[in-house]
Amino acid sequence: ETGGKEYIGFFFQFTFAATAATIVAGTVAERCKMSAYLCYSLFLTAIVYPVVVHAIWNGDGFISAFNDAPFLGVGMIDFAGSGVVHMTGGATALVAAIVLGPRLGRFYDESGAPLETPAEFPAHSVALQ
Repeated sequence: ETGGKEYIGFFFQFTFAATAATIVAGTVAERCKMSAYLCYSLFLTAIVYPVVVHAIWNGDGFISAFNDAPFLGVGMIDFAGSGVVHMTGGATALVAAIVLGPRLGRFYDESGAPLETPAEFPAHSVALQ
């Protein structure tokens, strides 16, 4: 009997994967549809994040410092998951920002010309109205 260790490990990785996904949420806020956000979150947490985690945290991972022959002869040691989580989320956020571009109508008009002053958007939260 493992005493639930596999559940603890799953929950630990689940929370880190969810954190990586929420880093990107701030980047795509008000720029993409909810369905696109859910699809990217599923792809990031189910495919991208596990590959990055394995490459760094597993002793056989090609970026791991504990691998006998790490990539380019230099391995990585990640302290408490900060590098894995924030680099995965940050790199994904950068790609999302490049793909989505600026919010048209806020700083630029529909043709892409800059506005003299940023446009005011009405409050969208019941608490802020």
